[in-house]
Amino acid sequence: MRPRVPGHRLGGAHRGRHGAHVVTAALLVAAAVWCLVPVPPTRRARQVLGAGGPSRTVDLRLVAAAMAPLGAVLLLGVPIGLLVGAALAPVVHRAVGRLESASARARAAAIEAALPAALDLMVAALEVGRPPVSAFALVAEATAPPLGPELGAIAGRLAIAADSDSVWRSVAGDPVLASVGRAFRRAEASGMPVAGIVATVATEMRRERAARLREHSRKVAVRTAAPLGACFLPAFFLIGIVPTVLASFQSFRW
Repeated sequence: MRPRVPGHRLGGAHRGRHGAHVVTAALLVAAAVWCLVPVPPTRRARQVLGAGGPSRTVDLRLVAAAMAPLGAVLLLGVPIGLLVGAALAPVVHRAVGRLESASARARAAAIEAALPAALDLMVAALEVGRPPVSAFALVAEATAPPLGPELGAIAGRLAIAADSDSVWRSVAGDPVLASVGRAFRRAEASGMPVAGIVATVATEMRRERAARLREHSRKVAVRTAAPLGACFLPAFFLIGIVPTVLASFQSFRW
């Protein structure tokens, strides 16, 4: 005779297999979304041309987009979860892409702070007759990260590019180095000495940075006024007003 298997064990095994199928389906959908989400062309260009910047092995946007179907399937089940996860994946991808991390902001601030001094070195190299590719390479060697690798990447792209204008257009698309790319494009289009234009850009960047710092200091002063007032107002009330009110009540009592 065959040994009888209790019904609850069969039900548990069935539920276990069902859960495994659900997780497998969710992982397959996540992998499909990972493959279907397009990679920005600027990132492909950076990878091919060797542009600077720290290489990230894990893309948080793709990870979040891939986890959206998995979470939806685990919460809602296979039929509804797959549909909801597939619809949420592009939305999550765009939402996470818009979130700028603190490290990215710190890196952009560091590049912006070091860029005027690097442009001064570039002006000196251009004034002695160095071509732009050599000027970028020399300044990249003398500049600390994170700006140094960025300038070195531009030098490498200029060395292999058939048309330098394409390189300047890509640099002009960078949020931090846009003024540098526009300066070199303007110099090539107008025939003006590039050293003078780059020197003007460095001066404008210093002026704009000083204006932003002044504006930031004013905002800090305004923001600290409310907490200081909240701290001093109770003390003024207790020390200056309360004794006067109590003294008035005592005089009325007598």
